[in-house]
Amino acid sequence: MAFPWGVWFEPVQPVARIVELARLSEREGAEVCFVADEGTDRDLYVALTAIALGTERMVVAPAITNPFSRHPVTTAAAIATLAELVPGRVWHGLGVGGSRVLDPLGLVPERPYTALRDAFEVNRTLLGGGEVGGARLPWAKVPVPIAIAGRGPRVQALAAAEADWIVLSAEAPLSLPSAAHRLRANGCKVAWSAYIAYAPEQRQRVLGHFSYMALDAPPAIRERAGLTDERVGAIRSEMLAGRLDAAAALLPDALVDEYAIAGTPDECASRIAALAPSFDVFMLPMNDIEQCEQHILATSAILRRAQQGTA
Repeated sequence: MAFPWGVWFEPVQPVARIVELARLSEREGAEVCFVADEGTDRDLYVALTAIALGTERMVVAPAITNPFSRHPVTTAAAIATLAELVPGRVWHGLGVGGSRVLDPLGLVPERPYTALRDAFEVNRTLLGGGEVGGARLPWAKVPVPIAIAGRGPRVQALAAAEADWIVLSAEAPLSLPSAAHRLRANGCKVAWSAYIAYAPEQRQRVLGHFSYMALDAPPAIRERAGLTDERVGAIRSEMLAGRLDAAAALLPDALVDEYAIAGTPDECASRIAALAPSFDVFMLPMNDIEQCEQHILATSAILRRAQQGTA
């Protein structure tokens, strides 16, 4: 294949169903499976273990876990356990976390970047056979690539300088080539996650999921999208009340054209093929409960066309 792709699940469904969807994705050609760590959803490491055992080849990874809801040492031990179980099929993924995981836990980190940097160093040291404050994982023998996810400049600079991968989940297609060029300077690989709005009815679906981006995006992204503090506060209120459709209604439709791959299936495939030199793996967000199977089949077909276009 011209480029690898994967799926990214939020564990809002029973783990058995996520495994079924991961299997379908693998049959369709997906090589990677990310699972979000959202605190009050199904447990990340239970889900990753089930997916790893329920598939044949897929790489599994947290995307992302954070330094606040889980201690960095226990996180390293969990990742090492997964790598021991399915050698060569595990990546690690770290970030500062977002409002969806931190708000329900009552966590308001004062120095999130510093905590992320420290957690990254602890995890890299322990997974590499070293010792941190008396903690060691002498049984951890399998190397694990580490990814960092984030939209802020300091987090991205850390990923580019130190990590194996960076996860870009809100990078506009127009700016992806320049961002990838900058981030790859020291050998960091790019996992780019982008929604695909391949039909008119998909635009509203995609817009609803941009609610999270609106809450957690850096000020520059909010300003470019025309999202004032007042509007972001209203979006937060609707989301916390579980009214995603109402939250989406507060977002400008133009966000879909700026941050997603939008158009007919053929147009989407052509755009992805043109951008393929700027990413190392394409990640499909899979947030819907009712339409996951149809979405996997539709988007995997688009990606196969894109791969043919880059061959």
